[in-house]
Amino acid sequence: MKPVTSHTLSTAAAVLFALWVVGLWLVPEKVDHQAKSVVMEKPKEMAEPVVQLQETPPQTLILPAPPQVAPKPALVVEKVAEVKEEIKPTAEPVVVNKPEAKLAPKPAPKPVVQANPQPKPQPKPAPKPVEKIHQVSATQATGGRALLRVLEHGKGPLIEIAWPQQARARDSLHGAFQSCFGMENALMDTSGNLFRMDEPRGVRWEINLDRFSGFLRQASGQLPATEERIARSVKRHHRNLSGPIMVRIFPRRVDASLLAGLKAVVGEGYMQAKSIQARYVQEGSRILVRDIRLDGRTIQGAVELSKVKRCSGRA
Repeated sequence: MKPVTSHTLSTAAAVLFALWVVGLWLVPEKVDHQAKSVVMEKPKEMAEPVVQLQETPPQTLILPAPPQVAPKPALVVEKVAEVKEEIKPTAEPVVVNKPEAKLAPKPAPKPVVQANPQPKPQPKPAPKPVEKIHQVSATQATGGRALLRVLEHGKGPLIEIAWPQQARARDSLHGAFQSCFGMENALMDTSGNLFRMDEPRGVRWEINLDRFSGFLRQASGQLPATEERIARSVKRHHRNLSGPIMVRIFPRRVDASLLAGLKAVVGEGYMQAKSIQARYVQEGSRILVRDIRLDGRTIQGAVELSKVKRCSGRA
């Protein structure tokens, strides 16, 4: 006999249990209203131990309010609105290969041949007005002496005659006035006394108004080189002069001729004029007074000054 093992016993128990279950299904049970129902109770599941938690009052968690952010100023940005143009597809031109009609060539224009062509006459420039140069006669010069006396008494128009701007022209004009017109240079102090190199130191020049004009010209601006040398020499000779200024003195005949010529060019409005302006121009051996303006109005004509002696030196 084979020994009974635990494995054999377990196998037998399993077979018996299976037979018992089959028998239950095969034997019918009579069930009526009085019969007791057979209820197979399910094995009670082991209840999990209940752990009672002590109830704690709910805690309310109060969160701090979010920090307030200061409102930012509105930023206004001006922009140029960009307008986007809608690009519509354009249909490509359809090229149809058609034989081009050949046009007959146009006949070239024939050159027009003019018989004896002549150039068009050019318009001639308008002739410049001829400047009338007034030469003072002896009779007019005599009448000019009366105009000089009026001027010496502080009456008549204010006369201003400008010298050339170029230094060489000023030097040449100064030499001509000295050589041909008898002009004298002197320094005049604040008291009206005249000083030259011809008088002893500190002695004024007693001018002869019968020979020289009382119509003195005050030299201003850039002086000719000769006048600057004269001024330095006179200052060294006559010391301590009070505010000396350079003046130009002409013989009476020269100024009488000048005033007579101005009156002849200006006309009858000479005595009523407030100011007469002009400028000296040297043309060769002639001295002209040109660009005459009467109270700001341009007057046509010029005056040629009359010489008083035969020119000497470079003039």
